[in-house]
Amino acid sequence: MKKTTVHIIPHTHWDREWYFQNTRATVYLISQVNEVIETLQNHSKTYFYLFDAQSSLLEDYLKFYPEKKAILKQLISSHRLLFGPWYTQTDQLAISQESIVRNLYYGIDYAQKMGHSMKIGYCPDIFGQGGNLPQIYQSFGIHQVIFWRGIGNSKLSKTEFEWVGDDGTPITALQIPFGYFYGANIPTESVDLKGFVKSMIPKLENRSQIADLYLPNGFDQLPINHHLEQIVDQLNQIDSSRTYQISSPEKYMDSLQKDLKESQVMLPKVYGELTDGEDSRVHKSIYSTRADLKQANNRLENFLINVVEPIATLGYSLGLRYPHSELDFIWKKLLENSAHDSIGNCNSDSTNFDIQARNKIATNFAQNLLEKTMRDISSNILQDNLYSFTVFNPLPYSRTTILEANLYLPDGSFSFWDDQGNPVEYEILGQQDQSDYVLHQAELLTPTMYRSGAKDFSMPKQVFYSHVRFLIKDIAGFGYQQFYLKPQKNLPLSYLETINSEKISNQYYSVSFESEDHTFTVHDNQSGKNYYHQFNLIDNGDDGDSYNYSPPKNDWPISSKDAQVKKVEIKKGNVSQSLAVKLIFNLPETLIQRAEHYVTKKMKATVTVTLKSTEKVIGINVSVDNPVSNHRLRLISQLGIQTKSSIADSLFGVVKRPVVDPNTVDWRVKGWVEKPTEINSLQSFAAVSDNHQTIAGFTDGPREYEIVGKNFDQLALTIFRANSRMGKTDLKYRPGRASGETIVATPAAELIGRLSFDFGFYYSQEAFDNLQISKIAKEFYSPVQVYELTPFLNSRIRFIRNEPQQKELPTRIGLLDIEDSTAVVSAIKKAEKSDQVILRCFNPFLRREASIEFPVKTAEVRLDETAATNLREGSFEHNKLKTFKFDLGGYQFAHIRKAY
Repeated sequence: MKKTTVHIIPHTHWDREWYFQNTRATVYLISQVNEVIETLQNHSKTYFYLFDAQSSLLEDYLKFYPEKKAILKQLISSHRLLFGPWYTQTDQLAISQESIVRNLYYGIDYAQKMGHSMKIGYCPDIFGQGGNLPQIYQSFGIHQVIFWRGIGNSKLSKTEFEWVGDDGTPITALQIPFGYFYGANIPTESVDLKGFVKSMIPKLENRSQIADLYLPNGFDQLPINHHLEQIVDQLNQIDSSRTYQISSPEKYMDSLQKDLKESQVMLPKVYGELTDGEDSRVHKSIYSTRADLKQANNRLENFLINVVEPIATLGYSLGLRYPHSELDFIWKKLLENSAHDSIGNCNSDSTNFDIQARNKIATNFAQNLLEKTMRDISSNILQDNLYSFTVFNPLPYSRTTILEANLYLPDGSFSFWDDQGNPVEYEILGQQDQSDYVLHQAELLTPTMYRSGAKDFSMPKQVFYSHVRFLIKDIAGFGYQQFYLKPQKNLPLSYLETINSEKISNQYYSVSFESEDHTFTVHDNQSGKNYYHQFNLIDNGDDGDSYNYSPPKNDWPISSKDAQVKKVEIKKGNVSQSLAVKLIFNLPETLIQRAEHYVTKKMKATVTVTLKSTEKVIGINVSVDNPVSNHRLRLISQLGIQTKSSIADSLFGVVKRPVVDPNTVDWRVKGWVEKPTEINSLQSFAAVSDNHQTIAGFTDGPREYEIVGKNFDQLALTIFRANSRMGKTDLKYRPGRASGETIVATPAAELIGRLSFDFGFYYSQEAFDNLQISKIAKEFYSPVQVYELTPFLNSRIRFIRNEPQQKELPTRIGLLDIEDSTAVVSAIKKAEKSDQVILRCFNPFLRREASIEFPVKTAEVRLDETAATNLREGSFEHNKLKTFKFDLGGYQFAHIRKAY
């Protein structure tokens, strides 16, 4: 029998920020890296060190000490100092699928440039593991994973197992069963080491199926142990039955694979996402902590992935320079906010302020990068109209949709037309006179800039900053189309106007407000079916903290029915109709008052339902002026289906979850450290479906939902949670110690003030797999964009630009059309290291296969964009993702300078 080998893994788990700010962590990071370098140099034959698999820490350090690059490259190249594959350790269920891909790409790329990236999916403290991570890892050439949280002893009694992802991809896995800190306090004296060996090592042996044991030696921000070499020597002297060695995750996993091959042990299989809080907390309701910051992160992800990257790629395909460095800057800011604890927002207020600032910088940068790209394309279109509007479609198929934008419109009467002379329906939602500001800026221009083509430019007398909706028909896939404003005498402008009516409607739905319970009724115009009690606001107490929602001992839910209706307003225009209801909720200020049904505060809430003429999704905006803390507000709709399972989009696919966890009944008796709550994560939608109907809810706020109701026939989407403490002890849903610092008050997390969140609902009389819910969600969060080109805007408002000497782009272009494909697009971008275009897509169904058809020749590649091997041809199976690389040749125009 092989002698047991104990691999002692020196490491640190490094929180970039938490109850402390990143500035403090960075100061200590510099000190710690210096200490690690010195120790590795002084112990060149024995020491390894794992720096939490985060390449961003290496990048942070080198910003201050670039002269250390050579010695770091030497240590990293020799696999003694380990970074990667992550850029930042990220909580996988709180961010988008593309954020995970980019996190791994940047992490591996940076570490490899420094000599080596660890190819192990190392996640020591992440709150749960995404179900499709095995496929994602394998597509990066990562064939092994090590993690702690998300799987309990009742599901897995052994340390080593085979983790099978949602799509069926297997990966060899190791759970750190007692946490990444299990061997942190290894003693230095022999007498103490004997007790350590007796109490600690057998626990690892009892769970292991092989002769190699993984003993982590580290903790949060823990410095390297200078005495570890001597400690190992003592361990080998006092315990001759085992061999002890300083090791690394790579050396351990090599031994694991060798042991498995020699012993022919069949590893147990574990399937799908791992979010059990049996032996380690996973904090599932952290998805709704600081809903304002979660919303900002979600919006930036959607904007960057669904809009900015595709339009930048469109510009590149037309001859513009692709802004690689600018996009890297945005992504890395976003990934800093995606780090564990950072994305959970379970932090001090000062840390969350930093997160908010980084998000603002990244969002503003992305907005301005998009504006410049659209400007460069629009400026090169051959046309001689004084007011032109270029509309961009970031998706690779034709769309008829409603465009909503803020534009500078002149005074007087006018109409909108497309490039083929067809009138365009529109409506103005609101206007602000900005004549003095805008026209004063324009007067500073040189006279030559008042000209457009051969026509003299006539300065308008007034300019109105206008919120406008347009009906855009058949705009080509992955392209643009030109539209124009034309003055017309005595033509009244089209406004969204208040009307006297009982309901709003479009071709798909009719929606009315019910005065009895202050909810809404949705009538499906296609089937005639009514859905009652929709869009109900329900407020209840929250005795939790920044990690967990936990109900108070004596809760008192307060619903829309309990609120006072202040105003009901219906507006109608050419392309949309809206129904807004203003409610006043009387709320208790404290949980004690809630238990006594004693109210002292008024919360104003407005629910606005919008139907757009061509849209199958009902838009819902919930705006709230929140006056109190320690409560949760949710948007709840009656489904008309008594369901046993829910459906939600997950990482590159959809997942079906039971509405009741069987462990909820006796979780305390079984010793779970956290209640197995039915609160779950989503990417963009949650749905219920049977053979006859499907209802789906979309959210741009917290990625959190729950199926509730006595008969599990209601969908609850969280709007926000408000709480005042970072950590609390002995919660109803999480007994025992606090997860965060109990002394840290978080007044900003109370979310006092005005909040606004957008939702969408979709109703169909078809089963889920007969529909394209994921595609609808993609379109919902990939709005067409518009750039207005008119001479008076070439001013300090937007920065003055030299106009192109020659314009030859056509008034409309479509570069890619995959309309007949059933796979859903996840990303369109330029390849990182070639001149080709990348398109990534996935199967969005539960059982159906999906397919994609390209009009151009493509090559399938891995997620790291290298050539793929051993990939199946043909259709996509359940939860499969694929990445394609191809040329969009023949469309470049020589006059467009790449330096733009």
